[in-house]
Amino acid sequence: MPHPSDQIKLLIEGNAEEVRRLHGRIHETLAFRDVSPKRREEWKRACEDFHRRYDELSFPGGYKGARDRLVAGDPETMEAAICFLELRPYFFRSGYMFEALLRKAKDAPLSVEQRARLQFVADSFRAWKASKRERKRQDEVGV
Repeated sequence: MPHPSDQIKLLIEGNAEEVRRLHGRIHETLAFRDVSPKRREEWKRACEDFHRRYDELSFPGGYKGARDRLVAGDPETMEAAICFLELRPYFFRSGYMFEALLRKAKDAPLSVEQRARLQFVADSFRAWKASKRERKRQDEVGV
């Protein structure tokens, strides 16, 4: 039987794909924006589309105010945050969002299951950071 978070994760993954597509469109049109007024309009439209849709796509229910909703105990936001942290989607500014949500989720009134899922994410993130520091140290000493 599917977990209730499966639908949220599908939404997050689909939205992340759309953010990447919209961001890519900006870069596609950027190279040609000075070629003609029509090309400049294409680039402007790509920028407008990205900025208009980014908040709603970057996090279920919108990223603006999500950290406050999370700490306030909004059940939908708490589950969406845990799902986001578990997935760690990749798109423009998602790394910053990941770290901000991870910090805020620690103070949220999570269920026992959500707390365990958050702990797994936090432990994995700490291990990843430690291995990254170790690789950097080895590169610096030439190992």
